[in-house]
Amino acid sequence: MSLDVSNLFPGPMLLGQIADWFPIWVTPIYTIAIGLLLGAGVAALFYGVLALLSFIPPLGKLADSPTTGNIASLVIGVVIAVLLCSQYAWSDDGFAQTLILPLVLIGLVMGYAIIYAMWYRTRVEWGEILTEGIVPYVLSVAGLFVLVGLAGSYFISDPMRFVRSLSEVHLVGDGVTEVALTIPGADPSVSPDAATFHPQSIDYDLTGISELKITTDKTVMLADGAEMIDFERNPTRVDAGETLVFRYQDRDQPPLPQDPSRFHIQNRELDPATVTITMTSIPRVPEVTQAAGIGAMVFFLFSGLVAFRQAAPRVWALAWSTAKNEMAQTLYLILLVIGVVGVIIFSIYPFNTLGDDIRMFKDSSVTLIMVLAMLQAVWSSGTSVSEEIEGRTALTVLSKPVSRRSFLLGKYAGIIMSVAVMFVIIGAVLLLLMAYKPIYDARETAAATPIWEIGFEEIMSTVPVLGLYFMQTMVIASIAVALATRLPLLANLILCFVIYVIGNLTQPLVASAQGENPLVGFFGNLIAVIVPNLNIFNVQSAMDSGSQVPWIYLAGSFNYLVCFAVAIWMLAMLLFEDRDLA
Repeated sequence: MSLDVSNLFPGPMLLGQIADWFPIWVTPIYTIAIGLLLGAGVAALFYGVLALLSFIPPLGKLADSPTTGNIASLVIGVVIAVLLCSQYAWSDDGFAQTLILPLVLIGLVMGYAIIYAMWYRTRVEWGEILTEGIVPYVLSVAGLFVLVGLAGSYFISDPMRFVRSLSEVHLVGDGVTEVALTIPGADPSVSPDAATFHPQSIDYDLTGISELKITTDKTVMLADGAEMIDFERNPTRVDAGETLVFRYQDRDQPPLPQDPSRFHIQNRELDPATVTITMTSIPRVPEVTQAAGIGAMVFFLFSGLVAFRQAAPRVWALAWSTAKNEMAQTLYLILLVIGVVGVIIFSIYPFNTLGDDIRMFKDSSVTLIMVLAMLQAVWSSGTSVSEEIEGRTALTVLSKPVSRRSFLLGKYAGIIMSVAVMFVIIGAVLLLLMAYKPIYDARETAAATPIWEIGFEEIMSTVPVLGLYFMQTMVIASIAVALATRLPLLANLILCFVIYVIGNLTQPLVASAQGENPLVGFFGNLIAVIVPNLNIFNVQSAMDSGSQVPWIYLAGSFNYLVCFAVAIWMLAMLLFEDRDLA
């Protein structure tokens, strides 16, 4: 028998097809990889500096006393929270106030992270911090993204332009600068064409301006010199009341000269003119702004890990023990495999929706992830809370210096950590496939190959949905933990299912019955007070219409999550406080 080795390798035609779509698929992943590396680099630099400060005795031993550590953390946290709120929450935007609670929590977390990262014990425990808990799993998934993105950068045209664009990201403000110029009126003794071109002292850089708007109340001419002999191009006329718009992406000639010192304006009317120039600067690759946001989330999540582990070691130990035990269960692995395989099947399954396959793929995938995560959360509540109470294992844990409050918080945190790993792993597979889905649909329908920005936009529109569904899972998990203090696993599972159904139907039923049946509306509102309004986290209508969920909506949903979680935690403590564990 003879073996044709050439059949084992792809032919030139197949390689050519891969070369056409592979850069389009890998560019969004490369952009996300830049954000992940940025967040990891900033975290390494920031906490490296704090580790060096821990060698200073007053700072390194500040957290030896829990009281001193808490006071110092709260002071720094309040200062950071005030600074963040003054910059982002106290604005004219009607929805900016929803950011107050998230920003306050961010400030407090950063306060604890700073104080306890300067602790000398933290300096010697960095190896353990990076190798225990959910950190190795999350780092492995992030490392896969970075590895694929950096390896694919070889096929991207000028990959360094993404890195250079990071310097153009605005950490504060929206990048809009408005300048009002007053131009003297023309000399009535000369014709408008002979009017003086007045030099303007304005500083700008056209290479960093994405949009330019020029409005005036008088007719003016924009030129690059004081005399006609100095002009290198024809002046630009702007009539009174007209708005001249220049966009970099349109590749038009800008109305202003490249050199700001050559900028002159001629007023062709007798009265003084007011010329308003509005300059908007965004990165040349706008997508790196969202990549920088990913980096900020990575940095904050790492800070939250440091604050949680070092400031609440007993709760952390219980949480990590619970998460480790649940992630080692066979059910967890089965759910994980079902999620990964299901997402892959959804990516290639023809939904026959006449152009909406991407929407159906996204909707089906995120719903599958949420359902699997909720099932895992309720099951974990039964096995780690109910069974430990019934089996008197909880009595052994509480015989140590662990309060009932810490026990419940540790169990809930451990369940959420295991669910978070499930979201991260399956979600990462979803995002990788989401970048390829527009290419796959185009190849299946013989349409033109899409640009890479479409894949990136689909990824970034999926991330907020995953965040909202993770919040919904956290709500169900909090209810499951509270019920697990009194109910066995089966009753807990059934009751959580009923709450989930009612929580998603209460608001639509009340809205549909409004003005028709007051009794239905009354009982609907009564149930909505008792049962969580899970419809807040449901963005099905937004996905059906193809609209992207605004990030500010996540802040409002997070506010509801915090308020409800606090109420459920108080209820859980009431149920657990007088529970006889013996």
